[in-house]
Amino acid sequence: MNTQTVDPITLQVISGALKTIAEEMGHVLYRMSFSSIIRESQDMGAGLFDTRYQTICESESTPMHIGSIPAYLRGIEATLQGGAWHEGDVVVHNHPYHGSSHSPDLAVIVPVFHEGELVGFAGNTAHHIDIGAATPGLIIDVGDVYAEGMLMAGLKLYERGVRNEALVQMFRYNSRAADQLIRDIEAQVASAQLGARRFKELLGRYGRDFCFTAISQLIDYAETIMRQQIAQIPDGDYRAEGYLDDDGRNRERRLPVVVTVKVRGDALEVDLTGSAAQTETAYNVPFEGSCKVAAYAAFRKLLLDAATLPSPVPSNEGSFRPISVVAPLGTIFNPVFPAAAEARFTQCNRMIDLIIKALAPVLPERVIAGKLCVDLLRRLFRGEGRWRVLGIPRSQRGGIRWAAEIRRARCDRQSDGQYPQQPHRRPGDAPADDL
Repeated sequence: MNTQTVDPITLQVISGALKTIAEEMGHVLYRMSFSSIIRESQDMGAGLFDTRYQTICESESTPMHIGSIPAYLRGIEATLQGGAWHEGDVVVHNHPYHGSSHSPDLAVIVPVFHEGELVGFAGNTAHHIDIGAATPGLIIDVGDVYAEGMLMAGLKLYERGVRNEALVQMFRYNSRAADQLIRDIEAQVASAQLGARRFKELLGRYGRDFCFTAISQLIDYAETIMRQQIAQIPDGDYRAEGYLDDDGRNRERRLPVVVTVKVRGDALEVDLTGSAAQTETAYNVPFEGSCKVAAYAAFRKLLLDAATLPSPVPSNEGSFRPISVVAPLGTIFNPVFPAAAEARFTQCNRMIDLIIKALAPVLPERVIAGKLCVDLLRRLFRGEGRWRVLGIPRSQRGGIRWAAEIRRARCDRQSDGQYPQQPHRRPGDAPADDL
């Protein structure tokens, strides 16, 4: 039994190194990408994970991307081509019934070996503008998951360092934006391979056992702080109800959304019982890769906001452990295969809104205002060739009590009610942003 502990100073050094690795992975991904949704909107996430698929560290990017990668890894475990990892492998995966957040979010995973033994993974996800779905862009009115485009489950893009050219050929002839798809995937590969190299360097510097002892302490610390924050909420069941306008086909049929937050001591459960049955369109939510992750993001924002705590809490698996999510099978938040589940964004936002609403009476100084985004695209286009538009709604800040004071006092921190599901988006030129 390993009883070793890492001293606080070295622990912070390793924590900083891990955070830097994740941030560097994210920077490589969005700087190398060709499509604006990754390059400008940063609709992506990157990080390191252990062999139990626990998050070790993550980039500051879209919570719904980085938070879903453990689910991707569990899905890959069940579907991995050849059934085993090897040095030099690179896996691509996007199957919504095997952990994906939704089919356009493609994960690229690289195994990390140290002295011949698998010790973890470096990975990322990114939203691709076209994977060959029935129609261009984000789709709703389709009948099943097969209409969402190419579904990849545990496929090796590289096997023992050799690229699978047949898979690349499939990408090239099954996407309306093949050049961008392939180049964006290459950026993801570069990001994941960089993360694996940096992780190996860290293990070589401090030793495997010492590094993973530090990682375990960091995860336990994040769990402790999250449990302390939950324990401050009075025990009880906190319920809120809302609705979604329709499923994209049946325009007069509202879809109820019911959220009950059950707080018991230092743990809580988000129960979605009472929400609408799964729809006959793509307006469903993958349970593992999206529904659960949205709940994690909501509570990280409500309870672990860096601007409301004495010091930042490491972003890792520990903050997920005290939170469980329940959604009955066959409902909009836990559909049954092969129901389509591509258009899952607004449902997750609505769920987060209702978590906030449910807890507003007991967390009046922490809750943020609900989400409101309005996008207007108006463009007259003449000329030859194919063009595509894929936009992301802008998020907003503020809407939280004392937001102005927080901004003035701690303007260098990510805070101010940034909506949990939106990326840390950087502004861009209008033409690059909109077209």
